[in-house]
Amino acid sequence: MYKEPIRHHYIPQFILRNFCFNDNNELYYYDKKTNETTIRNTRDVFMGKHLYRDELNYSNNPTQIESDLSRFENEISHIINGRFLNDEEITLSFYEEERLRIFLAIMGFRSKNASNIFSESTNKQNKDFYSHFQSDGNLQDLWKRNLGYIVNCRSVEEILNHENIDSPIKLFFQRDTIGLFGMHFAVVERKEDEDFVIGDAYPVIVNGIMSNGIQHHIYSMFPISPSRMILLVSNGAEATPRDVIYLRAGIFARPKIDCDNRLITIRVKGLCNDEVSHLNSMIVKHAQEGLAFKRIINFEK
Repeated sequence: MYKEPIRHHYIPQFILRNFCFNDNNELYYYDKKTNETTIRNTRDVFMGKHLYRDELNYSNNPTQIESDLSRFENEISHIINGRFLNDEEITLSFYEEERLRIFLAIMGFRSKNASNIFSESTNKQNKDFYSHFQSDGNLQDLWKRNLGYIVNCRSVEEILNHENIDSPIKLFFQRDTIGLFGMHFAVVERKEDEDFVIGDAYPVIVNGIMSNGIQHHIYSMFPISPSRMILLVSNGAEATPRDVIYLRAGIFARPKIDCDNRLITIRVKGLCNDEVSHLNSMIVKHAQEGLAFKRIINFEK
């Protein structure tokens, strides 16, 4: 008998398990509201009960979106866990690189924070804007409907040409996958003893002044394990002063592109403790509910 999934994770468990300290899928979790650190199972963190359940658009299978998200997660887990966790040079095909961009953009759109934005409690400005695309005012339907379409796309072109995806959502995904002047992946690794943490804000987006004087997105952070993090970097961020990004020169270096074989090669860059600490501080700052980590960290200091 089919048992409907209740816990819908907005950060996939295949990523959360990389932060576990034992084989029972347990990690340390810091609750920002209670200021307490407890041991949790990955099934109980960074999730919402029935978060993607949709009876309106999928009356015959209300958990269709959750199932489609799980299918995409499985595809991407082979890329992240298979190559990004251990390889010093990570090689992706153009197709794999674009799929990864789409998946990471979905991470922001599927979040509990995004659900709150598309809810009854959102501000009047949001309600007025989205009323042009949802005449009955049901913004949760707008959110789930578009998420249901996007999770089955595997390219930016497919999203932009999709006749049923609303135009503001298309613009969000164009922004989060391509940016204003193009984007590229970088991968960083801690080289000393300070681990990366992961928070419920995923990704954490860093904005600032670019080399051209325009203020906009510099990079987004996606922790994938205590030792590694994926960065999605705006082209031109390499020239941003260190007192703005607190990272050494070369961290944002562009991947090597082999157009003949249609391959992209990313060289992993090492970070010292002060750089890891800076990235963690932004993750802690942006987290709304809590953070997870492999080794106990004192957040009271």
